[in-house]
Amino acid sequence: MPATKKGKFITVFVIIFFSTILLNNILYFLTTTEMLERSSQKESEMIAGDLRSAINRYHTSARFVEDLVGQELRAAAVAAKLALPPQAKDVTNEQLAELSEALGISHITLFQRVNGDIVGVKSSDPKEIGLSTKGWTFWFTAFQQLLDHKEVTIPEGQKLKYYWSGPIEHAATDPTYIDKWGYYYDGTTDYIINPFVHETQIKEFEKLVGHDQIVKEVLADNKFILEVTGFNPKFFGKSIPQYEGQNGAKFTSLYEKDIYFGSYEYKDPADVETVQTAISSKEVVTFSSTVDGKRLIKSFIPVTADTDIVGKEFPYVISIVMDYAEIRKQLEAQIMNAFYIIVLATILSIIFASIYTRIIRRTKEDAVQLTQDQFIVDMNKMFTTIRGQRHDFINHVQTIYSLISLNKFAEAKSYTKEFVDEILEVNDIIHIHHPVIASQVQAKVAMSITRKIRFSHEFHSLNQVSLNALKSVDIVKIIGNLVDNAFDEVVKLPADSRWVELKGWVEKDVLCLSVSNPCLTVPDEASLKQMFQPGFSTKRKGEHSGLGLSIVNDLLHQYRGGIRVTTSADTITFHVRLPLG
Repeated sequence: MPATKKGKFITVFVIIFFSTILLNNILYFLTTTEMLERSSQKESEMIAGDLRSAINRYHTSARFVEDLVGQELRAAAVAAKLALPPQAKDVTNEQLAELSEALGISHITLFQRVNGDIVGVKSSDPKEIGLSTKGWTFWFTAFQQLLDHKEVTIPEGQKLKYYWSGPIEHAATDPTYIDKWGYYYDGTTDYIINPFVHETQIKEFEKLVGHDQIVKEVLADNKFILEVTGFNPKFFGKSIPQYEGQNGAKFTSLYEKDIYFGSYEYKDPADVETVQTAISSKEVVTFSSTVDGKRLIKSFIPVTADTDIVGKEFPYVISIVMDYAEIRKQLEAQIMNAFYIIVLATILSIIFASIYTRIIRRTKEDAVQLTQDQFIVDMNKMFTTIRGQRHDFINHVQTIYSLISLNKFAEAKSYTKEFVDEILEVNDIIHIHHPVIASQVQAKVAMSITRKIRFSHEFHSLNQVSLNALKSVDIVKIIGNLVDNAFDEVVKLPADSRWVELKGWVEKDVLCLSVSNPCLTVPDEASLKQMFQPGFSTKRKGEHSGLGLSIVNDLLHQYRGGIRVTTSADTITFHVRLPLG
């Protein structure tokens, strides 16, 4: 191509190039405001979706914890049956009080049929004696089925052999208590055995990861959100049923509230109608409102297929109240950022065009080779990321079977001891003072039980500092991969030699973690250098991906942290340091 024609071609190319960039930038700038306005509503819907998922996970976990307590009450009921005479007339209230204390439960009540009613005839709690249950809706139905068929078939509650346990609820004798009850009848007695406890474990669990904690985290992460509310469309804006305990105290059922979770301070008269519209149409409803001189944007997102702690489906509506002024401020800041980006992009485009005219002379083969090299690098990164995500996907839920239902009482005693140990373990976990770490430790405790590993953990000083500088998902990955790696190593050993120790503490604004475990063969110096490389594994081929320690190492580099390994005669310890500032 002659030089003059080549120069004209480049000139025309540059003019077209700059015109395209200018037109694109103008269109982008004009549409940015409208797009950002729409994104606010979309963001509220995404937040509501995350809330729904978190709440659903909490309900699943809470049902699991409540079932554990229910199974423990069944074990107590079986033990009580073995210790008591088969006829209620031969049982004394003092005997029940002594038995309750020995079994570590709050009280035991014996129920019998009396003139078409089912009444408490003996109890370690004087308020339970003479207690009628005829008006207890599905509870009374469950008692009748238990006495008639030794089996309960209603959908509510926990059902085991010769046993039924209702959901936690206010106590009828004293509504200031929230109790968990169990009911056992196998036909060998003339009464139903009812052990119950003043429920503290589930309340502590709810305080740690329940609705209020979930909402608190959402508000902390989104400064433009003023309030989150979970409305019960069945009762919101309507009369709520009130019940009266034996002591005259009024109370509302835990499952008949007008507001399930969150707060409700920014009230608008249109809210009642909007909640009903959202749940009936199954569509998001958004409107602007002014409350106490403050301009708001209120979004109502219907949730129609979740399950509550009783296990029944229930609909609810999530309301997210946003500060319009704060949103506007953020939108204006983003628009200015977009403007600066456009200006910078234009300048860089000019520089790029100048450089492009110089490098266009490079051979086609060089350009193709460069593209191929970059493609291979990008593909390797992509596959490593995908494999890493797959590696980190674990199943936290373990299934517990009741040995008592098989009438193996010796094993039942051992089983009950395991429950006691597990409850003590849960109490230790609650005191970790960090919900994400506590949840991770809880999952690993469950895993260690199934793999017959003595898993100990010790955390302190976490409540004295903020861990907000670390992403929750990264903390889970680091702890999870280190503990999983230790578990995989110790299962090679005999059961009585399997142990893993996890420690965590804060030292001068640095989160310190250590994971120790015994090993068959202490790694040599060469293996210690290689173990943080992707694909390195001491497992047999095909048994593991070899990505766990590589993922930990990459995350620590991102946070400018560090990891070192120390060994002794038969033990290996991983030491992690994560800066918090």
